[in-house]
Amino acid sequence: MKAHELLSSPETWCQEALAKDARGDNVPPFNPKAVQWCALAAVQKVYPSPQWDEAMNRVLRALSVSEKGIKQLSRSDKACCVMGWNDRRESSYHEIRKILLEADV
Repeated sequence: MKAHELLSSPETWCQEALAKDARGDNVPPFNPKAVQWCALAAVQKVYPSPQWDEAMNRVLRALSVSEKGIKQLSRSDKACCVMGWNDRRESSYHEIRKILLEADV
């Protein structure tokens, strides 16, 4: 499974939280009650930890971040960038899914 498959519909995506349960309460991304995830949590849920950096790199490339810029970012910085992009007021489910598909994540 890939992150774009986890975020298969607008109902499976969220903003301003890593993940939410069916009641809309914030839960950890790996909580079995989670039914919605942000882009970052979707990456973290479907990829093993050693693959998170490369998956986030692919998302950042799809967002037109330069290779030089990516190399300067720590794992935490990359996560903040992906989370910030997901949580922007202008971001929509369709944009998020399009970028995840483009990144093949």
